Amino acid sequence: MDNLEGFERRADPGDREQQELLSEMRSQLKKLQDMTKDSDPRLSFSTPEFKEAQRAFTDGFKRNFGRPVEWALVKEYPWSVPQLRKLDSPVDVNGQPWVAK
Repeated sequence: MDNLEGFERRADPGDREQQELLSEMRSQLKKLQDMTKDSDPRLSFSTPEFKEAQRAFTDGFKRNFGRPVEWALVKEYPWSVPQLRKLDSPVDVNGQPWVAK
């Protein structure tokens, strides 16, 4: 907004090209304002609500949403390439045997 006002003050009223540029800037600014007038500021990625929701999701994801790990990338030997395999017995996210809670 400040830039537009500065350009309006410096623009030569007799210069057609500068006036066209100013009208284009005004229309772009109005379009941007119209697009964002209904936006909810709570949906920003920097709000405490979003950060808390992200933390809760990450914690749940780390805990596999409370379910055992049944499939994992397994190396048969230390030098082999990991392959996705179904485990013989389910484990928790730390690799310990699964104990239902």
